[in-house]
Amino acid sequence: MARFVTQRDFEFIQHITRELIDETMDVAVILYKIVVGSTQVNLYGESTVKPRYTPVKVNAIVKYDKNTQERDEGFGTNQDQQVEFRFARRMLQEVNTYPEIGDVVGYNNHYYEVHNITETQLIAGKPGFNTAIICMAHLTRRTSIDIEEAQV
Repeated sequence: MARFVTQRDFEFIQHITRELIDETMDVAVILYKIVVGSTQVNLYGESTVKPRYTPVKVNAIVKYDKNTQERDEGFGTNQDQQVEFRFARRMLQEVNTYPEIGDVVGYNNHYYEVHNITETQLIAGKPGFNTAIICMAHLTRRTSIDIEEAQV
């Protein structure tokens, strides 16, 4: 029952999560955060150039769908892929970063723009025992983002 989960139990789950993500799965992704304060926007609140902070390498659990392709008459082929990145909250706190909507994640020589974030990954339904941050992202073109390659 949820009322019997203690802080000690939560710490044990955090330890197992770290071991699973860091040592067993070991999938490194690169998180490119937008510098919101120095981004110039136009009349409509849009920006073509988005400066970014130094990329941060973190491990995550990655779940992705198959690529889908659409043929656009006169414009060529568009590829789309939805990806779910699951970050351990404590591991993100250790590198002092937090993913937000609009950030870009580099994985497997592709770039994915975050379009939704879920933080309600609670242990036993307790509000203080939040363990993960889940980012939903979509495949983006390299030409639409102005970032330099980072070595993993």
